[in-house]
Amino acid sequence: MRAAFSIAFLELRARRKRLLALTTFAGLFLAAGLTARLLTDPASGQAAADQLFLIGGYPLVSALLLLGWLLGRFPLIATLVLMAGIVSDDETNGLGRLYAVRPVRPATIYGARFVILTTTAFLLSAILLPAFDLLLLGTWAGPATLVLILANVLVFGALITLLSTWTRGDAWIALGLAITSIIWNALRIADELPVPIGVRDFISLILPPQAALLRLEGAFGTLEPIPWDAFAYTTGYGSVLLLLAFLVLRRREL
Repeated sequence: MRAAFSIAFLELRARRKRLLALTTFAGLFLAAGLTARLLTDPASGQAAADQLFLIGGYPLVSALLLLGWLLGRFPLIATLVLMAGIVSDDETNGLGRLYAVRPVRPATIYGARFVILTTTAFLLSAILLPAFDLLLLGTWAGPATLVLILANVLVFGALITLLSTWTRGDAWIALGLAITSIIWNALRIADELPVPIGVRDFISLILPPQAALLRLEGAFGTLEPIPWDAFAYTTGYGSVLLLLAFLVLRRREL
């Protein structure tokens, strides 16, 4: 296991350019939040939308709202960027064959890599989201922020890992499935899906759990109690995908 984590840490070092890009991206969020705070009343403890409207009108206020929406997507972005090619890259650079002859099982190596990369994505998001809220609002959503981050990282980290055992386009497919899930969930809520209920439920089951993620995001945005049943569903979804990825990797070892 120690050797597996050593190899996984080397992978994190190899992804330092991605880490730098994510850190820069996070810095831009914080700079925007600080700017909005300074454009209003720095002593008030938060950015005032009415003052921003007087300065830049609807475009400035709309840009701030869009920035807040994008902020909630940062855990997804960080997970996609860091975990892209977690398994499939080794199939093209020859490391997969090298791992096969080492005393450590490939499934153990990829498991350690999953832990390190998802932990890194979680930590980056756990620093950015509260810091942005503190800059802009003077407060943060508390544990609901961390629960939302963890749910996103588990769901999409597991999804990318499973897809990466089959294809190099893992991150792009995961992003496509995330967007599809958003659209599908919106149509389902509006009852505009012209498909049988059984088919509707099955597709909703295999797509990323957007409904549960939205409930967690709602608790984060409105400071409501955490819907633990939604978190349990996202955890179960991610666990099933990780189990499938593990079975695929074990089958390759045989």
